[in-house]
Amino acid sequence: MDIPSILPPSLLSERLESVAYIYRRADAAVEQFITSSGVSCPLGCGSCCEAFVPDILPVEAAYLATFMAGSDRDVAFKLAASGIEARRRDDGRLGCPLYNDDSPYHCTVYEARPLVCRMFAFSAVRDKFGHPSFSVCRLGLSSSGTRVASGTRLLEVFGSEPPVMAYMGSELESIDPDAAGDRAPLPTALSEAIVRVLFLIGMRDDKPLGNGPDITPPMPNSA
Repeated sequence: MDIPSILPPSLLSERLESVAYIYRRADAAVEQFITSSGVSCPLGCGSCCEAFVPDILPVEAAYLATFMAGSDRDVAFKLAASGIEARRRDDGRLGCPLYNDDSPYHCTVYEARPLVCRMFAFSAVRDKFGHPSFSVCRLGLSSSGTRVASGTRLLEVFGSEPPVMAYMGSELESIDPDAAGDRAPLPTALSEAIVRVLFLIGMRDDKPLGNGPDITPPMPNSA
């Protein structure tokens, strides 16, 4: 899906083009590392989403909201009207509200998932000296048998250095520097973004909103 094209020409649609570009590069870097390293997730594993609610940038929330509006407008309206909350599981853990237990793929917005979800198990961190370090997820698989490595040993063990999420994250922040400090939990950020996105989509002559529910917040009583 060409997510930015769902919106009318606007500053936001231009920003989403930049988000898409960074996401494509992140996906390519992760795929290259998976191929060279032999590191992988167990088939059907979704444990990282079951008890984790990511903080995301407003521009990431807008990308996600636009994808949802383009995929199922009715669902987008319902979410805009009712809001979005983290999912509380039976054991009390809070997890992603977009997770589906009944699907082996789990993520209902996989194509538009935020950066942290794309790179979580396959990215390195840098120590204070700038040396990369990587640890295989506790549930992850490693064909080499090695689970932790850093510095030059990364190349020896895994065949390449994993991408560094912080670098990609800095690029995302540069898309809208004024909002770089406005990270928020996914449910909060997405609830705000989806109202804005639906408004912009409604401005398109060729894709009217039709008779969707009224999502305008109630005005205070002046009496």
